[in-house]
Amino acid sequence: MPLVYSLVAAGVSAGLLLFGSFGTSHAAVVENFQSGGWNGSAFTDDQTGAFSTCVASVSYHSGITLYVQLDTNYNWAIGFSALQWNMKVGADIALQYRIDRGAWQSGVAKATSKNLARMQMPRGGYIITRFRRGRTLYVRDGTYNYEFRLTGTSRLMARLAKCVEQNIARYGAAPVAGAAGASSQGGLGHSAPTKDEAAASSSATDPQLAIEATQALFNLMGSAGLSGLKLIPDGQREEDLNGLHAVATNDARTIVAHIFPAGSYQSEEELMSLIVADSQKKCAEGKFTSGSERINENGKPIYTSYANCETGDFQLIERVAIAKRKAGGVFIYGVADTYVGEDGGAPVSPPELTDPDLYSAIANAAE
Repeated sequence: MPLVYSLVAAGVSAGLLLFGSFGTSHAAVVENFQSGGWNGSAFTDDQTGAFSTCVASVSYHSGITLYVQLDTNYNWAIGFSALQWNMKVGADIALQYRIDRGAWQSGVAKATSKNLARMQMPRGGYIITRFRRGRTLYVRDGTYNYEFRLTGTSRLMARLAKCVEQNIARYGAAPVAGAAGASSQGGLGHSAPTKDEAAASSSATDPQLAIEATQALFNLMGSAGLSGLKLIPDGQREEDLNGLHAVATNDARTIVAHIFPAGSYQSEEELMSLIVADSQKKCAEGKFTSGSERINENGKPIYTSYANCETGDFQLIERVAIAKRKAGGVFIYGVADTYVGEDGGAPVSPPELTDPDLYSAIANAAE
């Protein structure tokens, strides 16, 4: 108990510093939570009682602690602290950062105390997606280079979004400094990301895209002769699947369809690298293999990949295909098949679905 208490207390203390960067020194902790190795807290304004922000932190062997903050407008920020740092409070610190092999991004962190700096992150969904699915965050300040292993960030961002949503409902939303005129419902290309961008992807909340993706998913299942799969609504799925436009599943197989409209992603290669990296991240303790190729199916170009994770008598095979969308952008289709041997109890094995049958069905799905 003392260790758990000290971890929570450390997170609360840093959260108050991050909260204070909005220009308000009065904050009360109304919730503490954990998400994997992350310790989080929700804060209200002591003067108004309105909810203000959620902050989570994790410490590294280097002695540096990484923080993630989400405010009432679903704007997000990250922070860094170390006991040995001695920064000038209020100073701006130019930083560059990237996630895995992504392009270097520029940012400015502000020292909110002598040993803690906070950096506001871009409001679009691209960096959030990379942060959720990436393996390593690299930061450099011109003198030193830092690396942060991104463990559990997908669940963390979903948990922070839930923290914000629940506490707004309980306490109301305090105004965000500097947010006058900013829309709290903005998405990619708007002033601020929605809660689902923080939890999943930038276009997940568009009902028209969800309808289109659901129809494409049904087309795929019909063309491939798949049955026995149940469509699962958003919010009733496993956390990693929330935010996707369409998901159908049973005990051994999960099929998904998601749409990235034109302008909501940098390239197909970038999307595929994120998907494969996410699969590898989930297979941390198993034997992992993957590969990708571009094929032409029924006259249509399709970018495909597979990921195979084996742990003991458990095997997970994930196949993904990116196909062009007539209205612009791309469809992403995924099939995840689970195999469990006798040692795991009753054996689990999905019906056969060959690559040629799958890719032919995908080529026809969006017609």
